[in-house]
Amino acid sequence: MITSKKIVFAIALGLCDAASPALCEPTFADLHGELLLDNPRVLVEKYVVLPGQSTGRQSHPGEQLFVFIKGGVLTSRATGRSTLWKDGRVEWFNATDRVSDGATNTGGSPIEIDLVTLKPVPAPTVPVLKPKYHYLNYPNIPGEDLLENDLVIVQRFTVMPGQWEGVHAHHPDMLYIHIKGGHWAARTYKDPERADPEPTPDGAVGWMPTIDIEAGHESHNVGRDPIDLIWVTLKK
Repeated sequence: MITSKKIVFAIALGLCDAASPALCEPTFADLHGELLLDNPRVLVEKYVVLPGQSTGRQSHPGEQLFVFIKGGVLTSRATGRSTLWKDGRVEWFNATDRVSDGATNTGGSPIEIDLVTLKPVPAPTVPVLKPKYHYLNYPNIPGEDLLENDLVIVQRFTVMPGQWEGVHAHHPDMLYIHIKGGHWAARTYKDPERADPEPTPDGAVGWMPTIDIEAGHESHNVGRDPIDLIWVTLKK
């Protein structure tokens, strides 16, 4: 049965089609997500799986990236195999992946997942001669390459207390996800350093505006603890 909630979710993605009712299904049949971000390119939701709780039937209404903010042990309902997912682990699913029975949280703590679903975009009418996407480059901080495919680049950075990233650019269509949040300050060549009013919480997400390297943009960890940050760059 297709509920109104399922249809609203799929319409938000631009996926629901009367000829393809399976596209109207949510990702997790037994979980309710919290909407974190919705724009023309992505839908980002937060899911929490409590100890002993099952995700229920798992399907994929679009191309999806799972980001484990708080990891734990998930045990497959189909095979009984248990897998440890550490904080900051990512997993990619294609819209064509088969539906599964889902998994159960067999650990002692809640598991928190930020789920990024890519929205379909029309093909360009003019051939693209130069790709818009690039790896994010912090001059002062080496990044960890987590995943790359035809649609996304996923990188992870740890910004230590007192550390500046170094002057860098932000290319179009970039999403950030905080595994461990913290207190940021930023500056450019024209604007002096200014700290955010409040620290960013764990699991927080945001859509980054395009910034040219000539702006002299960089950010600084003014908190007491490391900031653990994932960047997702959309390639199309």
